[in-house]
Amino acid sequence: MKSLFKSVALMLTLLCTGLTASAQMEQMGQPLPVDPNVRIGKLDNGLTYYLRHNEKPKGQADFYIAQKVGSILEEDNQRGLAHFLEHMCFNGTENFPGNSLIQWLESKGVKFGVNLNAITGVDYTIYNIANVPVADSNVQDSVLLILHDWADGLLLDPEEIDKERGVIHEEWRSTNVGQMRIIERLLPTMYPDSKYGNRLPIGTMEVVDNFPPQALRDYYETWYRPDQQGIIVVGDIDVDRIEGKIKEMFGPIKMPENPKERVYYPVPDTEGTIFAIGTDPEQTNTIVQLMIKHDVVPDSLKNTIVGYIMDYSNDVINQMLNARLAEISNRPDAPFSGANGSVGDYILSKTKGALTLAFIPKDNDVIGGLQSIYREALRGTKGFTASEYQRAKDEYLSRKEKRYNGRNDLDNDYYVQQYVNGFVENDYILDPESDYQMAQMFTAMLPVEAINQMFAEYITPDNRVLLIVAPDGTPLPTEQQLSDALAAVDGENIEAYVDEVKAEPLIPQLPAPGKITAEKSLA
Repeated sequence: MKSLFKSVALMLTLLCTGLTASAQMEQMGQPLPVDPNVRIGKLDNGLTYYLRHNEKPKGQADFYIAQKVGSILEEDNQRGLAHFLEHMCFNGTENFPGNSLIQWLESKGVKFGVNLNAITGVDYTIYNIANVPVADSNVQDSVLLILHDWADGLLLDPEEIDKERGVIHEEWRSTNVGQMRIIERLLPTMYPDSKYGNRLPIGTMEVVDNFPPQALRDYYETWYRPDQQGIIVVGDIDVDRIEGKIKEMFGPIKMPENPKERVYYPVPDTEGTIFAIGTDPEQTNTIVQLMIKHDVVPDSLKNTIVGYIMDYSNDVINQMLNARLAEISNRPDAPFSGANGSVGDYILSKTKGALTLAFIPKDNDVIGGLQSIYREALRGTKGFTASEYQRAKDEYLSRKEKRYNGRNDLDNDYYVQQYVNGFVENDYILDPESDYQMAQMFTAMLPVEAINQMFAEYITPDNRVLLIVAPDGTPLPTEQQLSDALAAVDGENIEAYVDEVKAEPLIPQLPAPGKITAEKSLA
């Protein structure tokens, strides 16, 4: 992170000319202004809530509960419990026993699997009840009661648990195919000395088939607790009323004594390149990904100017890099049929980022494709051009302007996702006007040189992971051949990119203006 902070510090210097170094550091750590139209509160027990009145669509609202809890918190003998617990939220709660929760919601037009759903990730679990008709306040209260039961009122009946084992087993069977099977085998290689290497949410069927019901209850009572929970309600609601109901329903929930620390597990740095190569009979094509890991902005700075700078920089970097890769892909002699470059999370982990260069080799030319995409990344370290940057800035600003112009027509889902990310990731929550103003400021003041410095720091000789997934029987290069291919590109004298910008007008010479020959009134 130190090197990336140098780039951020440079950008802040450009933005905060005239301020002392200490003032710049203080500016760096200040939270960005929160959208004034969302009400954010925290109960005494630690539960956080986000409420917003929005009439797109009219007469409906979305109800979410976000948990900062996922499969990364499982011990080896608990693998799969986080996901299993998500399933059990639909199999009996204190106020909605048996299947009555699903039945009642569907009677109100909220269909299971469409408007009623949940997802378990490695670091989070999100439950949603969306597009709820809320003209009747009793419906609002009942939906809040469901969220309450998910937070602190699951029955976890042993008989229901045993029934659900088979459901989980079928889900595992249907998803454990092809690429997923390869990835599961290779994750320990890609995550050496890290829990992330063995924490896919589906877990292991040995645990799913055999854990005692008390183990699931212990996991629930350990991790489903107010300080890890966020309630989000957005829609055609009376915010004051909903806030009062949340305080009434969720306030009495007690934090456990001596709560277990919620740890965000680091991903260790690694030397050189890790090679992760796997095949499977159900894999239909060959996919290659070169990932170069880097540190990420800590959660404490994501909602500050640092987080915004990083998001903006990565956005324009991704645009410019992909424009170059698309140009290569369109050539008849391209070594890949498609390629993509992006800066984001490193596979499953929120505590490590990566520049990922991915491609599908043409005619199984893995070496040629790898060298081509890596060469283009190295070319990027020689600098993106002012004209490339201008196009990326224009596209970035266009998106922000479009959202600003349509700010009165944003639907519930847009706001919900903002607040979920704000809770789970500590992301900033800007109103569209402030967001557009900040975008205008950054695009005007940050030069391409600052963006180039940041991109150059993403390319390092260490912290590399080369992943190849392919059908069984595909002839693939050895690790040594792949290593030699990368080294050969490192030894090349790579020329800087030349942007072939056409300066001449689209129409060289405008035609002579016409003349009006006759007029006729239609009145």
